[in-house]
Amino acid sequence: MKKLFQKLFGKSKVDDLSSIDNDFFRPILFQFPTLLKDAVSSESKITDWSKDYLSKNSNVEKYIFEACNEILLSGISYLKHNKELNIYSDQELNQGTGEVVGRNFEIEARLALRRLQELFIESWYFKELKNSQENTFRHFFLIKNLKAFYSRENNLKKFCELSSSFDTKVISEIREELNNLNLQTPFYIAKDKDYKKDSDVIYLLKSYVKLFEDATNKISEGQKVSLGESYQVYAETSEVIHGYSGGPKFNLKNYHQETQALYGRVAILASNILKHLVTIGEDAIQDKDLVEAIKGLKTDSLPDAFTLDIGDVVLVKKQIRAKITDISVSKFGCKKYKVEYVDKRGEWSWAFEQEWFLLKDLVKFPSEKADRD
Repeated sequence: MKKLFQKLFGKSKVDDLSSIDNDFFRPILFQFPTLLKDAVSSESKITDWSKDYLSKNSNVEKYIFEACNEILLSGISYLKHNKELNIYSDQELNQGTGEVVGRNFEIEARLALRRLQELFIESWYFKELKNSQENTFRHFFLIKNLKAFYSRENNLKKFCELSSSFDTKVISEIREELNNLNLQTPFYIAKDKDYKKDSDVIYLLKSYVKLFEDATNKISEGQKVSLGESYQVYAETSEVIHGYSGGPKFNLKNYHQETQALYGRVAILASNILKHLVTIGEDAIQDKDLVEAIKGLKTDSLPDAFTLDIGDVVLVKKQIRAKITDISVSKFGCKKYKVEYVDKRGEWSWAFEQEWFLLKDLVKFPSEKADRD
């Protein structure tokens, strides 16, 4: 891992990551997940996990290891963005071939955010487990493996008129193992779905949206806002990342600021995921200093550069000057901001009927406050 970081960052020491934008991103997206995955794994465990489709080995540690890898993937995505996007101006990214380049940066940032949103809510549920932790994780991995092998075998039959003897054997073995696990229906299983029925296999897992809605009244207010602030972006992501012809485009315009804000949300979610993981692995993690350091992370909100407060002067839709007069939070943790228009030019009259906006619709003037008196 050290050699990998040295290659990526061009540094002789793994701790010297000054090429990453600032200390907000560095510990969360690189240092802590690296230390945590090393604390729960060994070369022999990693080898066992890679070929253990029946999930018989150290499943709590495996989950933590895989989750840390997911955070590191987001970190690598952020590093590429931070180095490469600076080559272009926003003007270049919004015209001609530059639009394609801009969309490439945006799609990767949105995917990183979406993947961590799903991991956030999943790891929160696992954190709440009171007993049968190892068996529940084993059941979870078996269900995931069953879906994967069944889908591969089903596609092979459907599109190639072939069958894999190995896949059918694995599917049978996984179902036998699931049958031997004495486990009540866990949170991730969809209602009325049965792993024994072929017709149910691909629908076994609850959707992220359903998990999110079910958890809304249980997670803390701080975490709800962290998740809710990202959810509107999550909802737009499908329309942005999937290839299609025609229809609306929800693409970014101010690429430098907005992609940085996307990765800021990635880091906030990653910070919370790390806290979930050390709770999940409290008995498995021997490095208690590491556990305490992660629990002590003070990163429950975006850096000040990405946040708005009452009295801040903003541009609405990058066009109309206004000030923030009120802030409201939905039951799902999504913040909205009420504005009072400062600059009411006639050609912008279309906007004045709307008073409430999401954070993504507003750009803060960096050093200007409206008169609050």
